[in-house]
Amino acid sequence: MQFLLRQKIFIHFLILLVLVGAFPPPCLAGEAKAKVRRVVMVIMDRIDMDDYNGPYLQNVKSLTSHGSVGLMNNNTGAGLYPMHTYPTLGGGAHLVGGPEAQKAFNENGFTLPRSEYISRTGIQPEAGNVFQLAIGELIRRNNELPYPAKPGALGEALHQAGLKTAVIGNSDTADLPRRLASTISMDGRGLTDMGDVEESVLTPAALVPGSLQTDYAALLNRFEQFREKGASLMVIETGDTTRIYEEKDKATDKVYQEQRAAALIRTDRFIGQLVDKMDFSREILLVVTPTPTEKALGQRKNLTFVFALGPGFPADTLLTSGTTKRDGIIMNTDLAPGILTALGLPKPVNMSGRSISASPFQPEEGSLSYLQKLNQDIVTVAQARLPFHTTYVTLLIGILGLGIYSLCFNHPIKGIKLLVLGIMSFPLAELLLPLLPGASVPVLALELILATAVITGMVVWIDRIKGNQALIFISLLTAFLILMDIMNGSFLMKRSLLGYDPIVGARFYGIGNEYAGVLMGALLLGTTAALEFWRPWRKYLLVASGLMYLFTVYAVGAPHLGTKVGGAITVIPTFLLTFLLLLGVHIRLRTVAVIGLAALLGVGAFIAFDLFRPPELRSHMGSVASLLLSSGFAEVLNIIQRKWDMNLKLLKYSAWSRALMASLAVFVIMYFRPWGIRSIGAKYPYLHKGFIGMIMAALISLAVNDAGVLAAATTLLFGAPALLYLALKES
Repeated sequence: MQFLLRQKIFIHFLILLVLVGAFPPPCLAGEAKAKVRRVVMVIMDRIDMDDYNGPYLQNVKSLTSHGSVGLMNNNTGAGLYPMHTYPTLGGGAHLVGGPEAQKAFNENGFTLPRSEYISRTGIQPEAGNVFQLAIGELIRRNNELPYPAKPGALGEALHQAGLKTAVIGNSDTADLPRRLASTISMDGRGLTDMGDVEESVLTPAALVPGSLQTDYAALLNRFEQFREKGASLMVIETGDTTRIYEEKDKATDKVYQEQRAAALIRTDRFIGQLVDKMDFSREILLVVTPTPTEKALGQRKNLTFVFALGPGFPADTLLTSGTTKRDGIIMNTDLAPGILTALGLPKPVNMSGRSISASPFQPEEGSLSYLQKLNQDIVTVAQARLPFHTTYVTLLIGILGLGIYSLCFNHPIKGIKLLVLGIMSFPLAELLLPLLPGASVPVLALELILATAVITGMVVWIDRIKGNQALIFISLLTAFLILMDIMNGSFLMKRSLLGYDPIVGARFYGIGNEYAGVLMGALLLGTTAALEFWRPWRKYLLVASGLMYLFTVYAVGAPHLGTKVGGAITVIPTFLLTFLLLLGVHIRLRTVAVIGLAALLGVGAFIAFDLFRPPELRSHMGSVASLLLSSGFAEVLNIIQRKWDMNLKLLKYSAWSRALMASLAVFVIMYFRPWGIRSIGAKYPYLHKGFIGMIMAALISLAVNDAGVLAAATTLLFGAPALLYLALKES
């Protein structure tokens, strides 16, 4: 009877906490809801962030004084190449392209390309259309992706609403057509209503690599023509920067740099002229760089600038979106939904992106300067992440190995317990690192070493003063600061080495896999260690532990806070099981069923709450749920397949997989040793239950998260080292 009562109290309290969070502050502002007449997207490709530091893009940089600017993640369904980035802009999802998509042509009579298009599609293009020869290949390739991805989704949505599309320009060279811009404006048949993508918008340039240049007067002329014909979406490919870039290997470095500078100047001048011709009370201008250069990619400078002028985009503001919920950062998949929203149209279900808008936050130093500084910080952290974590995992494995060696052969190693505590202090040091001014990778490395040393020193000092306090202090402090950071909009996690990376783009807000694992492991260790060593207050600590578990469930799963579905699925059964063990409840099959039901109810409550919010405020939790409701069981299988593939990839290539294996190896070895888990379990029964909770959390994380290897590995950062620390103290 008491058991069932405890279950009811737990579930009711969980639902109460979810309802308390049902009124979060609005996440977005400045949504461009007012219908405009036209959106013009200017493509200025293969531009580096460094180009904005030079004197060549003055007109483009001045756009911020009239509108919004943001950093754009350019991920696709394959690599960061134009043949993938352009179709992704038109699909509103991460699409896959192909080299054949370079071939688009004007419909101007009985030509060989027209006959080829008809033979491939069975469709007769109308006079004035631009047709894309690769539409069949694009559809087949994207049908194979494990998520909805439709080439031409933007153009299709516009055509279904009776609106017209246009495409102008190319980046052809003398021997190769490059007309990918049509994959942005086309519909599902590969057709754009009107346009000019052939030689008529080029001029011969014998002294320029590629032997061609864009005729910007012709571009402006076509812009006026198609504007008069009522095009609601116009995609303009400026071409010169791409053309020069693609021919760079044929020229000397000196000539390439000179020609590139000239191309930037010509492109910038054209954008200034276009701005003068547009009516920003009824028209929106987007200036977009779909693809960074290979040099930028090599330096982890993957993000590119995107500018927006017109209704809904006030002067000197930052772009944001429901995908990122970050001031100044959007996804390339957000542009297509943003265009549809501006034109007063709904977003199709096959678009994973969310509409762009202007953030209410306005930095004092100006939007462009703010983003340049933000981008440098993001790049520095991205450059440091792999070498730092590879080094940490190597040290972790080495220290765990030394500890096991010391125990197995009864060979004391001086300072080994200090090193174990240092390993456990590392996640907290990484969380606090954004508070320090890390201007470069070497500076970050020095700051991280010092921060870890200071935290470890504090842990050791407290342990010596109070006795048996090391595990309590380091774990509860880590868990507390993570929870406070979640409540503060994850300010530290967004910038932490152990947080999420806007360049990778797997997550932009809430709590990521790494710190979700750290939070679970630290909280389980800290609460059970406190129950173990603070015996006079055990009754009160048990209640406090239950409340902490409930609050953590809320913080991790709430759509306006942690918004982590896999985390909620993990923490609810893990904390409930651990709490029941701490209460002395015997775990039976019925108990497991109740725990599973509580997990379903808790996660369902979070999802239901998110679905009732407006679409622009929903987290990816609600967006995925909405997709599942519309697509059915097939999409469930796709999600399972994606999670499985990601975990297999991480098991093969991630350093964290080695950390996970090393931690599990410690548990296995210590299970079969007389001084191991059974001995510690007999002496420290509450801690033993905490270790059971950690193993359960790691296994569930591995099963339900799309990068479960990371969450499982970081959960055990407070398991294997703590178990080893106790055994070393006992020995």
